[in-house]
Amino acid sequence: MKTSSMLRSLTNFLVKLLASSAVAPLPATTSFGHQLTSQLNTIQSQTDSQNANGLLHALVDAATTTQQITLNSLSDFTTTTCQPSDRKIIDDYLDFNVKMLDTCNQLTEKIDTIRNYEESLKVVSRLLESGQPHPTTLARAKHLLDSCHNATETKRPFKRFFSQKLAQSSSSDSKLAEILGGSKAVTSLVCEILGTALSFKSKRGLRPLLQQTRSVSSSTYWSCSLQQLQKQIREHQKSGSSMMLTELHQTVKAAHYLRNQIKGRNTTSDDLEELKRRCEELEKEIKPFEEKVKEMYKHLISVRMALLGILSSQF
Repeated sequence: MKTSSMLRSLTNFLVKLLASSAVAPLPATTSFGHQLTSQLNTIQSQTDSQNANGLLHALVDAATTTQQITLNSLSDFTTTTCQPSDRKIIDDYLDFNVKMLDTCNQLTEKIDTIRNYEESLKVVSRLLESGQPHPTTLARAKHLLDSCHNATETKRPFKRFFSQKLAQSSSSDSKLAEILGGSKAVTSLVCEILGTALSFKSKRGLRPLLQQTRSVSSSTYWSCSLQQLQKQIREHQKSGSSMMLTELHQTVKAAHYLRNQIKGRNTTSDDLEELKRRCEELEKEIKPFEEKVKEMYKHLISVRMALLGILSSQF
C-alpha cells in the first residue's frame, strides 16, 4: 500500500472513531449563564472564610439576585419569537413559582415563631429580674420556659416543594430553559438551606436536595459552579457545623440552661443577663432575614408577571 493510501485510511479511521465517540459539547455561554456563574463563584470563594450566618446572607442575596437576572433576561423574549416547546417550560416554571411563593410564606411563619419564642423569653427575664421572685411568679416563669422548650422539641415539617424536573427543563437547548432552570436550581437550594437555618433543630442534612439538584444537566454553563457550591455546603455540614442560625442556637442554649437552673434553684443574675443578651442578638439578626425573604418574594412575583406577559403575547 502506498504511503498516501495509508494516510487516507488512517484519516478515515480516525474520523469514524471520533464520530462514534460520545463527546459532550461544551456548554453554550449566554449573558444569563455568565452572570449566574459569576455570583455562584463569588459565594464559593467566600464560603471557607465566612461563618454560618455570613454564608446564609450570601445565599439569600444570591437567590434574590438570580430572580433579578432572570427578570432582565426575560425582557429579550418580549420582542423575539419563542419556540413551541417553551410553552411547557413556562407552564412548569409557573407551577414551581407558586410553590416557591408558598415556601416564602412558610419561611415568614418560621420567623414569626422565632419572634414569639423570643418574646416569651423576654417575659421570663422580667419575671425573674427581682432576684427573689414570689413562688407564683417563679412557677409562671418555669411554665413559660417549659413551653419554650416544648416548642423547640416539636417537629414542624418544612414542606419541600423543590422542583423534581430540574434536569428535564435544563436539558433543553432552549435559552429560556437555561434561564428558568437556573432560577429553579438556585431558589430551591437557598430556600431549603434557609428553612433549615430557621428551625430549632437543624441537625438534618441537605443531602436529599443536593442529590436532586445535582442531576441538573451539565450542558448549562452555570451547572458546574452550582454543583461545586453544593459540594462545599456538604463539606461544611460534614465538618460538624450546624446550618442553624447562630443567634437562634445560642438563645435556645441559654434558655435550656436557665430552665435547668430554675429546677435546681440555682438561678443567678448572670444567667438572666446571658438570656437577655442572646434575645437581643437574635432580634437584631432575624430582622434582616425577614426583609430578605420579603424581597425574594417580590422578585418571584415580578418573574411570574413577566412570564404571564410572554404567554399572553407569544402563545
